Amino acid sequence: MILALGFSGAASAKSLADSKAVNSGLISVGIALEISEKCPDISARTIRGYSFLNSLKKQARSEGFSDAEIDAYVDDKAQKARLIKKARAYMASKGANGSTESYCKVGRAEIAAGTQAGNLMRAR
Repeated sequence: MILALGFSGAASAKSLADSKAVNSGLISVGIALEISEKCPDISARTIRGYSFLNSLKKQARSEGFSDAEIDAYVDDKAQKARLIKKARAYMASKGANGSTESYCKVGRAEIAAGTQAGNLMRAR
């Protein structure tokens, strides 16, 4: 009983915002979605995306987070804004400057490199 209480206390003290695996995965999803929205030559792989999101949820559970904690984190507007900012900074560092072609160029490069974001997109 004491061991169980100690474990649950440790999990609740840690924030899901500290999970590098979950957050980098969510950033990759954000990159893929934004590129697929801004580049008409690239589309999101929807089924692969849902599967990947499920794997992130499983990862969060394995780190000790409940479904309620995971849902609250994903729905949190401040966390969502923080992750979008990181995704956009990454895309800007790769050359996305607001033009359609720049998003297409970044998307094609991600797909060619086989990054996680690239695996969530396909060229049409």
